[in-house]
Amino acid sequence: MTHPNSLANLKHEGRPLKRGSEKKSRRLSITNEGWQGCQQLSQEVGLSVSEILESLGRGELILSKPLTKSNK
Repeated sequence: MTHPNSLANLKHEGRPLKRGSEKKSRRLSITNEGWQGCQQLSQEVGLSVSEILESLGRGELILSKPLTKSNK
């Protein structure tokens, strides 16, 4: 499933760029479980997987590990 905003952001046709520069199509390798988790996170936070990665890369989104016995 592709988030509609991801595809729309690739084609600007006169619209101002959301982030100040054009997006480029990229390729990555990920397991099915990892992709399903990314899609679930995308739905939960209301961002496309592309926008989540963009925000991580720009330092606008911070990840933290869930609490487990080993890192409490």
